[in-house]
Amino acid sequence: MRILYWQYFFTPPGGWGNRRSYDLARFWRQAGHQVWIVAGGTYFPPSLVRRLGKRRCFRTKEGIVIVYYPAVYHQGQAFWRRVRSLVVFSLWSLYILWRLRKVVYFLIAAVPPPSLPFLAAFYKRFFRHPFAVELYDAWPLVPEAVGVVPAFLRGALRKLSYWSYNQADVILALSPGISQALCLPRAYLSYNGTRPELFYRRKPPAFLPFRIIYAGTLGWVNYLDFLIEVANRLREYSAIEFWVIGEGGEKAKVVEKAAHLPALHFFPAVPVEEVPYWLSEAHIGVSTVRPVDVLSTNSANKFYDYLANGLVVGINYGGWQAELLRREKCGFSSSDVDSFCRKILHYYWHRREWEYASARARLVAERLFDRRILARQIIELLSPFSCT
Repeated sequence: MRILYWQYFFTPPGGWGNRRSYDLARFWRQAGHQVWIVAGGTYFPPSLVRRLGKRRCFRTKEGIVIVYYPAVYHQGQAFWRRVRSLVVFSLWSLYILWRLRKVVYFLIAAVPPPSLPFLAAFYKRFFRHPFAVELYDAWPLVPEAVGVVPAFLRGALRKLSYWSYNQADVILALSPGISQALCLPRAYLSYNGTRPELFYRRKPPAFLPFRIIYAGTLGWVNYLDFLIEVANRLREYSAIEFWVIGEGGEKAKVVEKAAHLPALHFFPAVPVEEVPYWLSEAHIGVSTVRPVDVLSTNSANKFYDYLANGLVVGINYGGWQAELLRREKCGFSSSDVDSFCRKILHYYWHRREWEYASARARLVAERLFDRRILARQIIELLSPFSCT
C-alpha cells in the first residue's frame, strides 16, 4: 500500500513533540508499505533545518520520504499571522499533492489545522483518492471553547469541518472523548499511543527526592498555574521536587510566577529519544489543562508516555483519562489543588502502593497503547479502500 501522511504539526527524527505520525510511518515502512509525509516545519529541530538548507525534501533512514515547508506556527504569534502560516502551508502542500495526482495512494489528513481534511475532500472528488481524517483534538469545539476562533467564523468553521469529516472514507479519533464530543458515530478509536520499547524503565527512581514531572508544551491551555499552586502548597516537604520540561508561549510567565519556589525546576525541551531518561528519574507524571469541559477529551502524548515509563499519572480534569486511571488503579484525577496535593502525599508516604500503581501503568501502556499495534489496526482499516 502507498500512504501519504499530510500533517502540519509533524515531529521528525530528533525533534521534540508528538511523534505518533513518524512512529506509525516507520512501522508501516517496516511492513513493506510506501510512505510519504507532507509536513510543516514548526517542530523541525534547528540542526536538521541547518543540514537541509534550501532542500525541501529528504528521506529518513527507514526510507520514508518527507517533503516540508517552513511555515512556522507558534502560540506567541498574532491570530491572523498563525492563520496565514496555516493557509500558506495548505496551499503549498496542495500543490505537492497535485504533482502526485497520478500516483495511487491513501491520503491521511491530520487535524489541526481544519483546512487539510477540507482540501482532501475536494482532492478526492477530482482525483478519486480515498482519504482518512485523523483527529488529534475535538476540532472545532476546542478552539471555540478557549476563544481562539472569532465568533463570526465559528458557524462557517463548523460546517466546513463536519462536511469534510463526512466525506472521509475513514475517521480516526485519538480518544473516545473526541468522537463523543463531535458526535461522530462512525469514527474509529485509534489512541495517540506510545512506544513501550523506548520508554521502558530499567530500574525504579531513587527513593528521594520524590519527583513530580511535567513534560510537554507550556501554553495557555496547559494551565501550569495549577502545578505551581500544587508546588506552593507542598513547599514545606523539602524531599518533594518538581520538574517541568518543555517550551511554549507561556513559559516566561510560568517561570516568573514560580520564581519563589526552590523545589520547582524548569528545563528546555528535549528530543523524544531523551524523554525516557528524564521520566525515569520521577515518580508521578502530571498533565494539566484549563477547567474547560471539552479539553478533557484530549489525547496528549505525555499521558501515554508517563504510563509506558511506569509513572503514576496525576491529572486535573475528568473524562476518559480520569476513568481509565481509576479503573486501572494507576493514577488519580482531581481539579481541586488541596485534593491533588493529598493524592501526591498518599504515594509519597505509601511507596508500596506507588510500586503497584507504577507496574499497573506499564501494563496498561503495553496492552492498550502500543503504536505497533495501532499501526497494524490502521492498515486493516485502510486496506479495503486501497487499490495497491
